Amino acid sequence: AGVGAGSGKMTIKVEDNKIIFSRTIEAPIEKVFDAYTTKALFEKWFHPKDASTKVFRFNAVSGGDAFYAIKTPTMTSYTLAEYKTVKRPYLIEYIDSFATPQGAKDTKMPSMKITLSFSKSNTTKTTVTSTSVFPTKEAAQQVINMGVEQGMNQTLDQLDALLK
Repeated sequence: AGVGAGSGKMTIKVEDNKIIFSRTIEAPIEKVFDAYTTKALFEKWFHPKDASTKVFRFNAVSGGDAFYAIKTPTMTSYTLAEYKTVKRPYLIEYIDSFATPQGAKDTKMPSMKITLSFSKSNTTKTTVTSTSVFPTKEAAQQVINMGVEQGMNQTLDQLDALLK
């Protein structure tokens, strides 16, 4: 598949306190789902360009959680993900919170509820739709202003490249 052959285009929209983005990845649905739920794969792609992901704890099952750091050349951010529902290969629902370097939830920052749904366009293409629900409309806008779109696009570029 050549560059721009139907993949790589991310759409993003803000609806009140929600940020919704969608992207089609050129890979079968099970492979795309597993890239989100398998530690060895997740570490390889879940970060923007020139950054890296270090996973300290990873149990992507209903009722499980994950704690990881994303290191960029200028900073390190820690995330705690609490998985509510994990249904292979169609659905992941989790609460995404900022965390302290020790892995505790950072209550100074708002958490968001993220729903990832996976649908296959055909056997080799999968569309991932992510809906992030913030406590307020302002919180959603703040994240957009922080440049989440560029970061997410680069992160999904890494996923696309990993699964090609």
